[in-house]
Amino acid sequence: MKVVVAAIGSRGDVAPFAHLAGRLVSEGHEATLVTHESLATLAEPALPVIPVPSDPASLMAGPAAHAVRRVDPRKLNRTRDLFAQFVHSAMEPTREALAGADVLVASTFAIAAVDEAIRQAVPVVRAHMWPEYPGLGGPMPLLPYGWLVPAPARRLARGALRRVEPYLGGLDGWWERGRLHLVARHPVGLTTATAGSLYAFSPLILPSPPKAGIATGWWTAAAGPSTLSTEVSSALADGGDWIYAGFGSMHQGDPTTWLERLGAACERVGVRAVVQVGGVRGRPHPRLLCVGDEPHDELLRHVRLAVHHGGAGTTGSVVRAGVPSVVVPHLADQFYWGWRLRALGVATASNRRALASTRVLSRLIEEALAPAPAIRAARLAHRVRDEDGCGRAVRQLEGWVGGPGRGPTPRSR
Repeated sequence: MKVVVAAIGSRGDVAPFAHLAGRLVSEGHEATLVTHESLATLAEPALPVIPVPSDPASLMAGPAAHAVRRVDPRKLNRTRDLFAQFVHSAMEPTREALAGADVLVASTFAIAAVDEAIRQAVPVVRAHMWPEYPGLGGPMPLLPYGWLVPAPARRLARGALRRVEPYLGGLDGWWERGRLHLVARHPVGLTTATAGSLYAFSPLILPSPPKAGIATGWWTAAAGPSTLSTEVSSALADGGDWIYAGFGSMHQGDPTTWLERLGAACERVGVRAVVQVGGVRGRPHPRLLCVGDEPHDELLRHVRLAVHHGGAGTTGSVVRAGVPSVVVPHLADQFYWGWRLRALGVATASNRRALASTRVLSRLIEEALAPAPAIRAARLAHRVRDEDGCGRAVRQLEGWVGGPGRGPTPRSR
């Protein structure tokens, strides 16, 4: 089975797809990863990568992401071309990768890749890091707190979004007989698929399983030794209560004020924090140790709780580590995962104001350090411990498309 895996998004969005591609290769399939050139290092050295000429870090630091965070319709309209070019950038690399492919596995925002696969009659399996369901049902996680809206209103909102989705990749236009004609450049949506849908998270953290598609469990790297840096290992070995704080790929601008507030909150509560934020390194506060890249899952096993943004990948890491959360969402599905962790009893109420208030942040940390959230987090970690997300996804792809050495047997859904 020759599989093209196309992933468009942040580092946390892309990493699971790199893990899936690596697993496919290890189980005898041929896989190629299509993703941003700046994230190509997430792939295993032997995995072929076709680079996409767009950078999610630049997008997240720019005006388009600022407009999303502010939910500013006027700025969203003015910056729509930036996002459209970001989405469109995957078209040519995908066209190259699809030659002879049996199936495309595409992330939510790999819209151009899906359009190109349909043009070439290659079956499309859509894979999501959050419950992005076809049709008008479901929680609508990309709209903050959309799942709390009454179902009829949510269906209307989702219907409006579905009508907009084909235009996320931009417009093509031409003049004919004095009239301007505009069409969607990539007339597909966030859930368009021809061979099935996969959901790369544990079904145990949802209120109910997807009605269509398979929740496989998180797509993680193959188990192997992972070692913390000497700096972090030595700090943790000094004893005391340590927490983790970090916001993944979320742009923080100047993090100085946030670090001052975090340090003050840690001092109030009596804990220390390993922090990953921007390019800050060292000890900006006696209670903080700012570090670079560390093996996330391993680091989280050594702390009592995690202060994080609620990204899908980080949420999975925190659940698997069995530690409670303080979720400080920034945009999109992060609000949804914060709500789900709270509903499961393993997180405080999500609170964006924790970025701006030492008092609020210290109260949330104290609440998450209570015995009950820790007990529930450990129990949840035990329940998801044996899930093999990549393995189940590979088995499902083989069922939908074909196993090693077999030709494709595409099936529409």
